[in-house]
Amino acid sequence: MDVKDLRFFRQVYEERSINKASKLLFITPQGLSKVIHHLEEELGARLFERSANGMLPTESGTYLYENSTRLLEQFDEITIGIRQIQERNQRMKIGFSCGVLNVFPFQKLEEYQRRNSRIRIQWEEAANQEIIRKVCQGSLDVGFVIGQITDPELWAQEMFRKKMNVIVYEGHPFYEKESLSIKDLRDQPLVTLNEKYYSYHSLLQRCRDFGFTPSIVAKTMESRVIYHFCRQKIGLGIDADIHRDQIMLDGLKLLELRDCIPWKIFMILCNGRRKEEAIREMMELFPNKKSVPG
Repeated sequence: MDVKDLRFFRQVYEERSINKASKLLFITPQGLSKVIHHLEEELGARLFERSANGMLPTESGTYLYENSTRLLEQFDEITIGIRQIQERNQRMKIGFSCGVLNVFPFQKLEEYQRRNSRIRIQWEEAANQEIIRKVCQGSLDVGFVIGQITDPELWAQEMFRKKMNVIVYEGHPFYEKESLSIKDLRDQPLVTLNEKYYSYHSLLQRCRDFGFTPSIVAKTMESRVIYHFCRQKIGLGIDADIHRDQIMLDGLKLLELRDCIPWKIFMILCNGRRKEEAIREMMELFPNKKSVPG
């Protein structure tokens, strides 16, 4: 049974008319009549009673119509699935969690592109959980996210990690220290990245582990703003140890924040896709637990 013939049958069933259906299907009435006749011969059953009032469905016709809905839906799903498989061989969609691009080695993607000239790379940046969700849904092929992944449906490999720093302005009592503990942050005004960033949530978690809620007086989407606010003595800054711009650090001191959750970047993808050639080549570009040069 031809899927196209089945769709033509459904149009006739819904319109109860060969002429009306043929106009909607851009086919001649004679041609559509031949399709219906061929379908009836193939099934060995009359699907319509022809009358002056139009095409009246028989019991067999109604049965075919009611049961063909799911069949066509399944065929459409298969068609879409095959199209997606073909698209995977032509493009690689990558998602980066907010903050990852500060340290991501883009030369790796250039190397991947040289090896796979047929594949077009597309990328986007979003909040951590949004990238994870899109990888799970399949709208992203690969994600680079911050923090440990526990979803059993996802494969995750740590790419690199960095410690967290406290940014201290000159004149603050902590300025002469070499490092700080989480408990030292109690009652201190803090400046951090906002809720879109993993570092914000990991800071909250560790402070609560030590029995207090941090006093965050300012949140931002730009790391540079943290340093700017610290220089104005609005509060102590919290940031990953990934910025070494001397202009940013002027008048400030970076202290390692002990007993915090390290800033880790993981490459993630759906478990079932690990054997795909394009995915496997992407995985091979990033060795496990590689530390970003400071």
